[in-house]
Amino acid sequence: MTTQSKLSEVEQMRRAVLSFAAITIVASLAASQQRTLTLEECVRIAWGEQPQVAIAEKSWRLAEERLKSIRANLFPQISAGYQFRRYLSTRIGFQVGVPQVFEEPVEFKETSLSISQLIFDTFQTPLQIRQAKSQANASFHAYERNRADIALQVAQQYLEVLRARALVRLQERVLERARRLLEAAEAGYKAGTAAKLDVLRAQVQVRNAEVDLLAAKNQERIAMLALRNLMGVSDDFAFDITEPAEEPYEPPSLTECLAQALRQRPEVKEAEYQRESANIAKQLARINTLPIVNISGSYNRYPSTTRITDKEWALNLIVSYPIFDGGRVRAELEQAKLQVEQADLNMKRTLDNIRLQVQQSYSNWQNAKERLSAAQEAVKEASETARLTEEAYKAGAVSLIDVINAQVALAQAETQEIQARYDLLRAVYALRHAIGEINRYFAQTTNSKVRRKISGGASLLLSRKRQRMAIGE
Repeated sequence: MTTQSKLSEVEQMRRAVLSFAAITIVASLAASQQRTLTLEECVRIAWGEQPQVAIAEKSWRLAEERLKSIRANLFPQISAGYQFRRYLSTRIGFQVGVPQVFEEPVEFKETSLSISQLIFDTFQTPLQIRQAKSQANASFHAYERNRADIALQVAQQYLEVLRARALVRLQERVLERARRLLEAAEAGYKAGTAAKLDVLRAQVQVRNAEVDLLAAKNQERIAMLALRNLMGVSDDFAFDITEPAEEPYEPPSLTECLAQALRQRPEVKEAEYQRESANIAKQLARINTLPIVNISGSYNRYPSTTRITDKEWALNLIVSYPIFDGGRVRAELEQAKLQVEQADLNMKRTLDNIRLQVQQSYSNWQNAKERLSAAQEAVKEASETARLTEEAYKAGAVSLIDVINAQVALAQAETQEIQARYDLLRAVYALRHAIGEINRYFAQTTNSKVRRKISGGASLLLSRKRQRMAIGE
């Protein structure tokens, strides 16, 4: 090997080591950075990590597998088997008048291939398949209902964090105004134009503003913890959130919202399939009160056996009728009838609740919209009043109490504006949930990929299944 080739190999190794070090440094920096998630991304993460959604998904899949199991009864059942038995055959005989015991070893070997087919069972299997299909559909819409509920809860809590954050910024402004007022009072006291009482009152305002700021920051931390819990993320998953994009939302009329809710809400479809399942259960219970006819066929082939026959087939006809069972069949029929009535009442209750939710959400949206408009005007007027009052106090035209009152009024107006602004956003998502479009909305607005960190600073992608759920691919 030449010296040049050795140097080339050394250079390649050095570059590989440097590349690996660079990748490690970049990965460490990326791991240490706190990501900023949008509302849509938070909802997607919750869909993939929240146990409530995972449980509902498992229930749906369980119902699907139960449907496959029952549907398999319509297909031919084919099985193969092998038997081997060895035993001793004992008999007693007489030889020259003396009883003798004779033992003979006997072996039985057989391989078999069996095919059986259900032909008719008084429509029980087709009805059971329909019932299992209804239950699977109900489970699917229950899964969609859980996704919608989690999406609404995450959206509401996400906005609650932003509202708490806005209130923190407001309290910081209030504290800044109180400190500015304290400086003016101290300057007036030194100049002899203000009393010591003004300084003490201004100091009290500063202390109160500091306490309010600490309380507002604590509320923000608590709101963020609640959001993390709803998302189902671990403590080492560092992230921040951002304000949602401004998008005008004008829902249709209340009548159209009600119609959309009855068409789109998964609760309605879930209740419909539950009622259908109950009706089929009543049909099955009624069949059990009648003569049951079962027809099936079977064919058995024995490629190797010690028996005489090597194949056999059978056509089975069984008719059964319950003569006396202690009232079990009749009780099951009554139970099925009561379950149908229960399903009907559940449907009525579901429809009533949905109508109420739509009406409340629509009213809350209208109210929040009107309050926001009024609150914005109040902030403008209170801000101008506070500015003029503070200037008048510096000129000695008004008392400190007037300035404090103006600042309190401004803080109240700003608080009401913040409350109204986020109440409007909360009402928008509540109305989307009420009319049954919140799942589709979040499914259409997110295509970003989400990465998740584990302890120790290592970064791993989410599992394939949860990653697909998290990014909507």
